[in-house]
Amino acid sequence: MKKYFRILAVVFIVVALAITPFEKINTMVFAAATSKTLATNYTLVNLGDAEAAVVAQYITPTGTEWGSSIFKNFTIPVGGNQIVRQYDDTGLTPGMGSVVLSSNQPLGAMVQEVTRSGVPTMGAYSGVSVSSATWYVPLAARQANSATGKVNSQIIVQNTGTADVDFTVEYFSLSTGTSAFSKNYTDLAVGASLLIDLDVESGLTPPWWGSVVVSTTSGSLGVISNMFFGPDSLNAFNAFAAEEVTSVWRVPLLYVRLPNTLTTSLTVQNLSGSTLPAGDIQLACIKNPAASGSDFTIVSTSEVLNKSSYTFNTFTDTTNFPTPNWYGSCEVKSLSGKNIAVLVQDRYTKNAEQSMYGAVPGNLTSQNVSVPLVAKRLPNGFANTVTIQNLGATEATLTITYVPTDGGSPIVRTGISVPAGASYIRNFRLPATEAPDMPDGWVGSMVIESTNPIAAFVQNTYLTAYGDRLMAYLGFNH
Repeated sequence: MKKYFRILAVVFIVVALAITPFEKINTMVFAAATSKTLATNYTLVNLGDAEAAVVAQYITPTGTEWGSSIFKNFTIPVGGNQIVRQYDDTGLTPGMGSVVLSSNQPLGAMVQEVTRSGVPTMGAYSGVSVSSATWYVPLAARQANSATGKVNSQIIVQNTGTADVDFTVEYFSLSTGTSAFSKNYTDLAVGASLLIDLDVESGLTPPWWGSVVVSTTSGSLGVISNMFFGPDSLNAFNAFAAEEVTSVWRVPLLYVRLPNTLTTSLTVQNLSGSTLPAGDIQLACIKNPAASGSDFTIVSTSEVLNKSSYTFNTFTDTTNFPTPNWYGSCEVKSLSGKNIAVLVQDRYTKNAEQSMYGAVPGNLTSQNVSVPLVAKRLPNGFANTVTIQNLGATEATLTITYVPTDGGSPIVRTGISVPAGASYIRNFRLPATEAPDMPDGWVGSMVIESTNPIAAFVQNTYLTAYGDRLMAYLGFNH
């Protein structure tokens, strides 16, 4: 008897993944938080040891079948990928919904939310790999102020269970951690998703910064968030499942005021149930050999109330981060062993490009990770960067296999050494990366095997900086 895997996603046209929920977007305007019209595409990677037979079920917000998609059935070779573009799906009507993907092999999924015209606005997130009754969103906003304009969040909740579900969304003020507002929702259909736009949530008094907890007493959910900054910037990221919250997190790549203005902020939310004293949150970083400066360790300088957050900002804090053009890998942990969640934001201060993603759980033990999409200098400017972090306490040796989408011969790289805690970067924006085997225009997937536990962080972007074309997500461990 075959074992079937499911991933859930939201699509606009919107999408979900089988065994894992993920989201996608069809052509639609996202309510009040943005005036942009967005669309989605998703890329699957086969994490199994045999060809994957995939069935995609597209669902409206009310739980009915969404049109008659032309991407309902397909196969994916071992280690290979499948790219599905909702804006090319003539069987789906414009609007928003979700997708449930079922397969005889485990899958990973990456979803991109994009504009198809006008000033670009883009974001990406991973298909939800774990269903949970409780999810944490460390950072959210309603009509809040920032250096790049008004900030508004959307929370997308998907029913990943087998029966209709009721759930509660509770909002906590960022500085105090106290409850500002809560709201109950009923009868979300199986596989369906609900988009909650905070810009029109009258229970929150603007300007509001805070965090969000989504929970149910019966059933299971998947949650992602869109955070819009100003007219053009979008940060799409996965919420944190309660079962995955831990005291130690890894950041594969942290930037300190690079010459191109790329910099990083870390939002560390206290989920311990009690106040964390000053000095309890530690950030320890290992410099990349090509970067300026040296390794460093710093700690939080104030107490952090339960449900509130502490921020390490490499752009504004020139005392703790004095050296420009520093980049490398980091560890964030509670020295008292309390539960925290870490959200990473990378942004260019000179333009609208931004991205967010959840850090890597420090207790991850997997020695294999796959990246659904590797693209080297495509004709439309699309290219990405993959950063592989060694999570072990000793040097790791990597083997990387690149699997082309067109069915050509794989490219294999062996014997790659990465020091303990450090990261290895493959920048496919550069002509020399993996040349001459990988020419410009190459598209495929990436499988990394290691002698130590590892994680992968992926940045999708375009070589032409115009609008917000920066997207980020984590690879898929297996």
